[in-house]
Amino acid sequence: MNKTILICTAAAALCWTPALAASGAETIIALERQAMDGWQKGDPEPALALFDADVTYFHAVSDKRVEGLAAVKALCEGYRGRPLFDSYEMAGPKVQQAGDIAVLTYQLVTRNGDLTRRWNATEVFQRKKEGWRVIHSHFSLVRPPA
Repeated sequence: MNKTILICTAAAALCWTPALAASGAETIIALERQAMDGWQKGDPEPALALFDADVTYFHAVSDKRVEGLAAVKALCEGYRGRPLFDSYEMAGPKVQQAGDIAVLTYQLVTRNGDLTRRWNATEVFQRKKEGWRVIHSHFSLVRPPA
């Protein structure tokens, strides 16, 4: 029994490469960019397509945690057809992955004319049979220095 576990562990270690880990991170970041590209056009659908049915969501526009896909859709519907920003940057994206869970953190920098805003963003993804799904999302506005 122990010999079987050792062989399986060794085989898994041989199959893992930094390139595979990087491709997982690249996939997560690409999914997030698709969502942000949608928001730039006033289209919440790319973001909504990533959310799991049981998603939880913290956002500056809500006084409490938003729970479930239906509630998140209702929140996002008010932004449909209204581009949220002229341009954006995902500054310093970092993906930390453990098995079927990946956490993406970055600072979202948005620009609307002369106004620049910075948001701390955290997206928790879970790999499911349908692909990577956001199970928790948290965006908080970075306050300017006092």
